[in-house]
Amino acid sequence: MMAAPLEAPQARPRSARRWRRVRDVPRFILLLILAVIFLAPLYWMLSTSFKPEAETISIPVQWIPAHPTLENYLEIINSPDGKLLRWTWNSFFVATAFTLASLTLCVLAAYPLARMRFRGRNVWFWFILSSMMIPGIVTLIPTYIMMLNFNWIDTYHALIWPGVANAFGVFLLRQFFIGIPRELEEAARIDGANSLQILWNVILPLSIPVLVTLGVFNFMGSWNNYVWPLYVATSPEMQTLPVGLTSFSQRYVTEYGKLMAGTALASIPVLVAYLLAQRYLVQGIALTGMKE
Repeated sequence: MMAAPLEAPQARPRSARRWRRVRDVPRFILLLILAVIFLAPLYWMLSTSFKPEAETISIPVQWIPAHPTLENYLEIINSPDGKLLRWTWNSFFVATAFTLASLTLCVLAAYPLARMRFRGRNVWFWFILSSMMIPGIVTLIPTYIMMLNFNWIDTYHALIWPGVANAFGVFLLRQFFIGIPRELEEAARIDGANSLQILWNVILPLSIPVLVTLGVFNFMGSWNNYVWPLYVATSPEMQTLPVGLTSFSQRYVTEYGKLMAGTALASIPVLVAYLLAQRYLVQGIALTGMKE
């Protein structure tokens, strides 16, 4: 008589688990479809980079190279007309310098907006935030004229300094700084620390996830930037990788194999940066709340 009541609770969890598995099937199928959609261009890029030039425009489309070759990679690396190593160095140097400068400026702007009390603090914050509504293309000509007046055209200065003041970075850091307990700051002040010492020894060590997150965003944005370097980097020696790769796409002929090979090589640093910082990216975004 007592066996039935004991077996019923065991059957219920099994049934619930089975129902959850059935319910997750449509979600899994949807995620699988999305994964295929997002990965298809990446696969096409890699596949085309290993094709001879004749196969890149063949019909019907060949998703798998019939005669795979490394010729495209060897040609773009050894081409006398292309300067792949120089373009890669320019992109890496500019992206790294831009990221460090932007992080420094955003930290120095976000800290007082989050941790200090002064008149007009919220007004300044909303003023900075409102600049995000201005499209970058609107400031293209005024910024270019400014670079001309500074005599910075075709220099690293023109590639690095415009855009360093990042309103999104200030917003992201401010929201994270607000969530840090004030007791830590007050304890440091009791020990005689000033504002810069508190920022360096208390706030920044606790903000590594959000700093890494913002750093990856800035690095990827600068690495993939095409429009601005196209105008200010006039000589082949100063061109960045996205601009330099367009030399394989001419007015009447596009060398798709070489273009895809160069694009695949250009994607490696961004993928490596993302994989190394993935843990901090998730943590930095998760811990950044909408606090006031």
